[in-house]
Amino acid sequence: MTLERPSPDIMITAFTDKIVAENVDELVGDADIILDCMDNFPTRYLLNESARCKKIPLVHGSIWGIDERLSFIQSPETPCLRCIFPEAPPKEVFPVIGATPAVIGSLQALETLKYLSGTGSPLKGQLLVWEGASTDLKKYKSR
Repeated sequence: MTLERPSPDIMITAFTDKIVAENVDELVGDADIILDCMDNFPTRYLLNESARCKKIPLVHGSIWGIDERLSFIQSPETPCLRCIFPEAPPKEVFPVIGATPAVIGSLQALETLKYLSGTGSPLKGQLLVWEGASTDLKKYKSR
């Protein structure tokens, strides 16, 4: 794979399985980090629980329309995803503007690269909120 070429230490495995309670731990395996690029909270919560139990960092990213959320979660050092979002928002069909997933995906990739390379400081214990309509970027302490 293209991402594996620069370094022989990188191994990327792609899965097409649906993430469910019965297979989440097997799919996560012994990963160094988990990127939450899910489109629903039930699956996010499954990844969160696996990450928490295995002590693997989770980079959470979510969108709604042109708004985004980002956090670097590493339990027990930081609050877990369910601590930040105790309940899933109601299921609904919401608008997505194509550039929004690209922005949050880039920020998630940056958080991951910072962690894996030991460069900079991951967004631990914070929730980054980007309001696309106003281009406001705010950080909140996650609890």
